[in-house]
Amino acid sequence: MLVRPLGYLAFVVGLAALSTAAWLLGDGDELGFFSGRLAAMVWRYPEVTRRGVRAAWLLWAALFVLAVSPADPISSSWDEVGLAALALAVAWRRVGAGRQAGR
Repeated sequence: MLVRPLGYLAFVVGLAALSTAAWLLGDGDELGFFSGRLAAMVWRYPEVTRRGVRAAWLLWAALFVLAVSPADPISSSWDEVGLAALALAVAWRRVGAGRQAGR
């Protein structure tokens, strides 16, 4: 039971790595072009990515609750800042992708 959510999380991390590679390499590079097309093809099907995204958000929420709790293993507030920045980056990308699709 515990292995399946980790598999979904690994899938989303791999898909995010494909998208990041495409963004860093650009369409001019063959690997960037290929990884961008492959990532776009998989992201297009929400029934494939929905469970992985849900597992990623649940992990983020658990880490954020741990970061703001008194039992936080890191004494600085940079872990909260990093987690909040990650959530804002994902939300910003979703808003930007929604606007592009409407064109």
